[in-house]
Amino acid sequence: MKSYSKILPALLLFAMILGLSQNVAAQDDARGQAVTLYNQAQELAGSNELDDAIATYRDALEIADDNELTDISERIRTNLARVYYSRASRSFQQFQQQKSLEAVNQTIEYFEEAQAAGEEFSDDQVIQQTTRALPQLHYLKSTIEFRNKEYDAAMASLSTAIELNPNYPTALYQRAIVHKKQSPNETDQTFTYYDQAIEMAERLGDNRTLNNAKTGAAEELIYRANNLKDNSNYRRAAELLNRVSQYDSENSDAYYRLAEVHNLQGNYNDAIQNANQALEYESGGVTERAKIYFELGTAYKALEQNGNACSAFENANYGEFSGPSSHELEFVLECEGYSSRGR
Repeated sequence: MKSYSKILPALLLFAMILGLSQNVAAQDDARGQAVTLYNQAQELAGSNELDDAIATYRDALEIADDNELTDISERIRTNLARVYYSRASRSFQQFQQQKSLEAVNQTIEYFEEAQAAGEEFSDDQVIQQTTRALPQLHYLKSTIEFRNKEYDAAMASLSTAIELNPNYPTALYQRAIVHKKQSPNETDQTFTYYDQAIEMAERLGDNRTLNNAKTGAAEELIYRANNLKDNSNYRRAAELLNRVSQYDSENSDAYYRLAEVHNLQGNYNDAIQNANQALEYESGGVTERAKIYFELGTAYKALEQNGNACSAFENANYGEFSGPSSHELEFVLECEGYSSRGR
């Protein structure tokens, strides 16, 4: 019994030593596997085989975590989110060449995965870069969809872009453009979108988008007003034209169209006032100014201010208004120097 009691501790010690040596051997094997996979991943990343590199890094990380190989695990965690971001960046470069929906969808997917990797591995730089890029990618996607006349899809992409970045004037402006194509009869909503873009652009000092949105809104009002005028809806046309000054207080075309509408309504003094405003802001030459002078002459003629009318029609006697103006000068008003009776 005594001999057995002496042998038992020795056997237990031997078993412990054997178990420890086996654990050390197993850990050594795991370290070797992890290092091999890590080196393979590094080579794959260096040759831009990034999908395979990510998968191989993941395999190495799993082995390192399972075997508490902290040094290897930390090294992988430090680099892996950046490999995801490199893949996303290369995808964006390909998208810039192809400009296709397939390419932008792939790029968005890779940036979303890079963002998730940044959060998983606490890489603030990758998180910031992807957070900044994703709204822009959804905006770019919307421009392709708009070009393809996929207006519902374009609006959905813009909604995502704005949700990701509410302070995005360009996306807000693009939403107005898409909406007027998507729902041409919903005029008020279109201008709500224009106003939101303008407000945001002013707040952020985005002068390019600010000017684009103001110009777009003004041109849309003039376009719709002209259609209303052609359909004899003069009151509504004048309402829209009077709104143009909210976006462009020096828009010569708006004042010219107002003069035209007021003449059609018989509001000749208002026509004269708006025609003079149009002349003040018109930067073109005599041909561009001719149409304005023609409306001015029409108003003066209706008020029987023939001297002013003759002067206006004389200034309108250019380009496509030359024929109508000559007729007024010679046969209607019989202006001095033009009257056929005086010949």
